[in-house]
Amino acid sequence: MAMNIHNEFLQESRFLGHIYWVTVSQDSSIQKLQNGIAENVGLDLSCVNDEIKRAAKLFQALKRMNTFVLILDDVWNNFDVKKVGIPLGNDGGKMIITSRSLEVCRRVGCQKNVKVNPLSKVEAWDLFTEKLGHGNNNEVQVIPIEIEKIAMKVAERCAGLPLGIITMAGCMKGVNDIFEWKDALQELEESSMMQDDMKNEVFPILHCSYTRLRDPRLQKCFLYCCLYPEDFEIPRVELVNKFIMEGYINARNSRQAQIDQGHAILNKLENVCLLESTEDVDENKCVKMHDLIREMAIKITGHPHHDRFMVKAGMQLRKIPELREWSEDLGKVSLMHNCIDQISPCELYKCLELTTLLLQENRLLHAIPYSFFMFKPCLRVLDLSYTNIEKLPDSLSTLENLNALLLKGCGELNFVPSLSKLKVLSELELTGTGIKQVPVGIPNLVKLKCLTMSGLKKLRSSEPPIDMFGSLSHLQRLMTPFSIRAMDLERMKQLEEFGGKMFSLSDFNKFVANRECYGQPIFFRVTLNGLTSDCVGDLYEYPVIFSSKEVILKDYCLKGGNVVQPLREQSEAVINFPRDMQRLEVSWCDFISSDNSFLSALPSLINLTDVKIVKIVSSDGIECILRLPSNCQELIVPEGLGSLLKRLENLELYNLKDIVNLIDIQPNTEASFTALSHGSFSNLKKLRIEHCCQIKVMFPQWLWKNLHNLEHVVVSYCEGIEEIISENEEEEVDQEASSQYLSSPSSLFASTDVILPKLRVVHLTELPALKSISKGRMTCVSLEEIGLCGCPKLERLPFFHPLRDGEPLFIPHALRSIYVSRELWESLEWDYPHAKSMLRQNFIHDRLPQTCATS
Repeated sequence: MAMNIHNEFLQESRFLGHIYWVTVSQDSSIQKLQNGIAENVGLDLSCVNDEIKRAAKLFQALKRMNTFVLILDDVWNNFDVKKVGIPLGNDGGKMIITSRSLEVCRRVGCQKNVKVNPLSKVEAWDLFTEKLGHGNNNEVQVIPIEIEKIAMKVAERCAGLPLGIITMAGCMKGVNDIFEWKDALQELEESSMMQDDMKNEVFPILHCSYTRLRDPRLQKCFLYCCLYPEDFEIPRVELVNKFIMEGYINARNSRQAQIDQGHAILNKLENVCLLESTEDVDENKCVKMHDLIREMAIKITGHPHHDRFMVKAGMQLRKIPELREWSEDLGKVSLMHNCIDQISPCELYKCLELTTLLLQENRLLHAIPYSFFMFKPCLRVLDLSYTNIEKLPDSLSTLENLNALLLKGCGELNFVPSLSKLKVLSELELTGTGIKQVPVGIPNLVKLKCLTMSGLKKLRSSEPPIDMFGSLSHLQRLMTPFSIRAMDLERMKQLEEFGGKMFSLSDFNKFVANRECYGQPIFFRVTLNGLTSDCVGDLYEYPVIFSSKEVILKDYCLKGGNVVQPLREQSEAVINFPRDMQRLEVSWCDFISSDNSFLSALPSLINLTDVKIVKIVSSDGIECILRLPSNCQELIVPEGLGSLLKRLENLELYNLKDIVNLIDIQPNTEASFTALSHGSFSNLKKLRIEHCCQIKVMFPQWLWKNLHNLEHVVVSYCEGIEEIISENEEEEVDQEASSQYLSSPSSLFASTDVILPKLRVVHLTELPALKSISKGRMTCVSLEEIGLCGCPKLERLPFFHPLRDGEPLFIPHALRSIYVSRELWESLEWDYPHAKSMLRQNFIHDRLPQTCATS
């Protein structure tokens, strides 16, 4: 209900869009609440530690808005509004809180309390059958008559509590056996007679859903999720990787098969409503635990016959829990996402059964004493990622059962002791650490399956230790900053993911040939660098689960499909790309071709069917991506040219001083132009162009009609650009094509409309010569965000206009923000008389987003 109120207020002009939602949760504090509100209103409090000063800054920021609505969701403890810094009153803001405690509402000072009663029997049964009744194909499931009576008793046992009803219905979905229904009812009745620590009326229902998982592996994976902070969006790929480390996934022939099984487990937990599907800010697929389900899971881990958990994640702890809390029978400890800055060297934390220790995201932690790793003989998973630890103690070497050591993002870490004794270590993550040399003992880790050590900027040597890769024949995943020979990769028969730099062009071609024969590795990001002086190879941070096929060429001279060796003048060699390559990045290369086009220098790209992303950086000699000469009819594979440009989904161009346009069409090319013009860039989704100063027009008039899949356009620091879309006033738009792009009748659009139905983001930054985005009108029904910065000559925004003469102003329903400087906004001209005032009210922001404000 609160979210519904939030969404309705967003549409009301009286609040000027100042509606803020903050999830508070059970482990909140004044400081955490201040941080949550400040983040929503765009205030940075990271450098202010004093609570009173923080409150004053927050008060002033909110006061300047005059009117705002602050919705605080899931408040467990009362707080002083003034201490937080929230200005309330007739001339200020309004606050809505949701809580499970009437006492909290009263003590906070709520003027009106609205109790949400449990559902009536009829409502409960309707919700139960609704959640029960959708199968895999959304077909309504008819409940057999003999089962219906039992099902109604099960629904009644849920006491009108929506969370319990949804969870219980989820675990019974698809069950048509009367004996299973009787068993579920019996379990539900037994659960309600549990001990006092489970007396909350919804817990028995949730516990019954957990019990009915039956499969111990599913139960373990479910309980593992409670190790993360409350209301935390847990990336699926991270969870699956942890399941593999913990041994929850069955041994399979390949890592990919284990990953598939991990996702299948998460799908099952979502299907029975014990986990929720969600996405984080970067649109990564995540899962989330309802706070009551998480609390129930934590309580389960405290019962006999379960691994005992200590879960204090995301509680803003300043110090490690007291010694008395570290009982010897602890199985898993999660202290992630806290502010722990030290561990006492005087205490012996004896945990003889501890298998998992999660300390990641404690960014104030700078040292671990020698004693801390003593008396933990069973430890399997140790995660210290994103801490400021400078040195790991020698006692780490005593953890002989350690299966996974995760140190990603420990930028201050300069020393890791010998790993020689860690014979069962399967996963070692060193990405982004500050180590100056590779830890001793890696060649002894014969069971190592995952070795990730990219982004090691402080390495003293570009050469790997002697025989470093010779004994690592079981590797499934290898990400390394070192140059590697094809013969080393050949020994790794199980390798599925590889990221690194090839020793030479010859090794690269052997790598490609071996993949053709054996299909391994499945995924790769291979860097081929012409200058061997580049000491640490690529500095990429690879995702937890890598699923791309990429090649990066740096510092070469490219000539008609051949590579001119930079250190051997006049020496040319053929370069062979993997047939299934999906992404190509070319950096700091010189292009030599007859027509100064990108595809003429690399013609082999035409025959590759999977290339969807091309990125070109700081390369000379490229005047266009493709040039059609006067004898275009005589090209060997003109269909291939059109096919390549049609498949392309993402094109990024940076610092190309010679480029003039994307496609250059010379006179007398009409025959091939017709076929090319209908397909070029028709699948393009993202276009980013920066520091390309010779381009004057982004899209010619004939090309924009192909861009019906375009979603993002970012153009920055291009001094010569005058027009984004150039239009020929005499040429009419193809009405039939327009009607295919939009579900609306084509009669809604004038013949001069530019129609880009999927365009969501437009950022135009530091374009001093830009006069026009489009001289006509642009109909972009999906537009969400516009960013304009440093475009002093821009005269109008073509996105806002009536669909027909005499109709109201058309504003895309998805539009969230227009970021534009005050000076530019005041100088713009409008086709519609009240457009400026209508847009200013809800969408205009002076502060530009990061992607628009910086290159």
